[in-house]
Amino acid sequence: MRAVRLASTVATAAVLLAALTACGSKGDSKSTAADAKDAGAAAAAAGLTADPKAALTAAALVMQKAGNGKVAMTSSDPSAPGGSGTADWKDPAKVAVDVSSDLGGKKLKVRVIGADAYVGGDDATAAALQGKHWVKVPASEEMGAGFGVMGQMMNPVAQLTVAAGSGKLTKVGQESVDGVQTTHLRAVEDSAALVAGMTSLTPEQRQSVQKTLEKDGKTLTIDLWLNDKQELVKYQEYGDTNGASQAVTVTYSDLGKGTKVEAPAAGDLGSQADLLKLFG
Repeated sequence: MRAVRLASTVATAAVLLAALTACGSKGDSKSTAADAKDAGAAAAAAGLTADPKAALTAAALVMQKAGNGKVAMTSSDPSAPGGSGTADWKDPAKVAVDVSSDLGGKKLKVRVIGADAYVGGDDATAAALQGKHWVKVPASEEMGAGFGVMGQMMNPVAQLTVAAGSGKLTKVGQESVDGVQTTHLRAVEDSAALVAGMTSLTPEQRQSVQKTLEKDGKTLTIDLWLNDKQELVKYQEYGDTNGASQAVTVTYSDLGKGTKVEAPAAGDLGSQADLLKLFG
């Protein structure tokens, strides 16, 4: 599943971001909060006329403050689950996503809360699940892992953090995205160098991430579009093997207005054995 390969860096970036946040929380809390506020103000003042790293760093602070919003993910790969709905990334270790998706030709719902993933449908679908609307998909299985990674892909703070740390950043130019004027930035990173910087990974995890990333190419390209409020409007990510024609695209809107994403009620969960019935 290509979504798993493309999002491996983002999933681990969320872990790195959580570690960074934990380190920053040490010491005097009032001083830390004041420093963060000053840093955010300084980054915002730099604006999109600053160098790409400063712009991406400022955008990460803006998106972290927003905490949630509407999202939409699309891919040219039919095996990669796309969808549209809402996401909450306040907690980088437990990103939550609630989207409607087209899976195997069926209009279904996907809900991800951290490592937990659920697939569900409407009342008509419930007939196949003895009246239940959802099935929990274990993270240990490929589908569950893929949904978990999809949730991490929609974490804009992780994406911006990865891009800001890239060894090659450029400002592509000013472009209109859905009628909104944006600044288009690009980060290009050697996948080996990117994985080498993921010090929180075990050797086995690092090897696995490297292997999956190189299926899309040894070089990753991340394109990001920021509006004049330094909000991330859209990003695309792809490897050099297939290029932009195989990119995964995520767009953001209505920042800070997302609804809370909660796990389905236990009483509304069907048997995992019935999962395939959702695709019937």
